[in-house]
Amino acid sequence: MRAVRKGGGHFRLRNRQLSYLHDMTVGGASSPNIAWHNFQYKSDTRGACLLEQFHLCAFSEVVLDDNDLGMHLDHVRPKSKFPDKTFDHTNLLLSAFGSDQLKGIAKSDVFGGHYRGNRYSSVGFISPLRVDCRTYFHYASNGEIQPALELTQAGARKARYSIAILNLNAPLLVARRRRWLEELEQAIDLLLAAPQALDFFAEAELCDTQGILRPFHSAVRQRFGVRGESIIRNNGAACG
Repeated sequence: MRAVRKGGGHFRLRNRQLSYLHDMTVGGASSPNIAWHNFQYKSDTRGACLLEQFHLCAFSEVVLDDNDLGMHLDHVRPKSKFPDKTFDHTNLLLSAFGSDQLKGIAKSDVFGGHYRGNRYSSVGFISPLRVDCRTYFHYASNGEIQPALELTQAGARKARYSIAILNLNAPLLVARRRRWLEELEQAIDLLLAAPQALDFFAEAELCDTQGILRPFHSAVRQRFGVRGESIIRNNGAACG
């Protein structure tokens, strides 16, 4: 999980947020579900989130693609529990699975926002809105995500809770992550005797190409270790 730096969103979303908060104050607001359903400019919000997330699912880091798993806008703080956050751009992230793609996916393979539903804990949930979210997780070679070894007991509990409610070890996701890491590790092994070539490879894997990052960025970052951190530091925010 990589931190997502949120911007201010687009004009129509900001206007709707202000009008909805006003309606809530005077008691004339429709339910958040109806209000969100009726909002006609979700595509603009989706576009803004795609840029902020470098086209990666905020929770799983698969590449968001309408021809693959699809995508949907997820309210980090569920709108049913936090109606004032319904149109708050800083509360919106893009997660894998569009409604059409969900129809052909086994429930055990669903992950991210659709799996989490309305579950949320302000204390226990590690979300991509936290700047330190990456430090809570370790990516094993078998494709599984685990709590980072250096965490305190409290930190490990938060990591396990977040993995569970997002189903980040869904079989579909684990298989994809394992295949990606296996291919990456094989390529790294072949380049160990050529440091400059390995640097170029790390930069290609860790930095964006036309605003798009490669999948499983956090797991790949861990594999490159100190070399990867140096690449990210030298290339700026687009790589991290």
